[in-house]
Amino acid sequence: MYSQRYERFRKGDRAEYLAQYILSAFSVCVPVPRQEDVGNDFHCSLLRKVDENLRPYLAFNIQIKSSYDPITIGGVTKGGAWRRHEIEQFCALESPFLIGVVDIDEQRLDLYSTASRYFVGLWKGGIIPRQIELVPNLPAGEGHLGDGTTDRLEAAPGMPAERWKLPIGQPIVKIKIAESDDEQKREEIKGLLEIYLRLDQQNIVLARLGLGYFEWPLIIRSNAPPREIGVGLAYGSTPNPLQLDGMMKMIASLLASYHAGQQKDKILSWIPVLQQFNLDGANSIIRDTIAKAVAYAKESPET
Repeated sequence: MYSQRYERFRKGDRAEYLAQYILSAFSVCVPVPRQEDVGNDFHCSLLRKVDENLRPYLAFNIQIKSSYDPITIGGVTKGGAWRRHEIEQFCALESPFLIGVVDIDEQRLDLYSTASRYFVGLWKGGIIPRQIELVPNLPAGEGHLGDGTTDRLEAAPGMPAERWKLPIGQPIVKIKIAESDDEQKREEIKGLLEIYLRLDQQNIVLARLGLGYFEWPLIIRSNAPPREIGVGLAYGSTPNPLQLDGMMKMIASLLASYHAGQQKDKILSWIPVLQQFNLDGANSIIRDTIAKAVAYAKESPET
């Protein structure tokens, strides 16, 4: 639109400016161009101080909001099509993902974890909802963060009726502008963020391996490290091929270590377990590593 901009967009624009200023105090913070906006407003990496230099590490993405209203994922287009892809992509993110809410009056950025997203598709009977609503500041206080609630929307052809109201808890950190300019505060903020980002990163890796295991902060106390961690384990009636493939790689690494440490008894205890795996279908490195370790363990003692 030439020579004007909708007034209702301006609050969001200013929120992004403020968020970038605060985030840039402790991270590389790259704005996503409007043409490339697929749900992330900034690509970030924390910055580690080494002597007089700053080195990036631990990348994450963040979406910025200017209100504490629920954030909708999925739902239906104006033409009546289900945005299923939004649900699927949200549940399969491959980088840690935060929600940032800017309080312009307080000149503050609140950052929220989205670790509770791992409930979707695993809990509540494994349903894929029509719509997810991420709810900031729920549960209140020190309530336990859980899988939220579902209700039913008006029936529509070709899509589920469930709406999943998913709490994302209290902010993991609340950062005012003045605090972002304080070196000690910056280091504290990075330390807290690293804990939550590493947890999310671990969940992403385990999900890729098909293990069905994830962790989330059971109680989120703003500006304090998590003390209580929830654990989820999802499984089916038959093993996931990804589980078996991932386990073979871990077993090969473990047996290689026992082989190098000359721990024959440790290797021998794994031999019955190996019968559950299709070693012939494994790649040659995995297959040969396991075979050599087993052969070594079965060797007769020298006389």
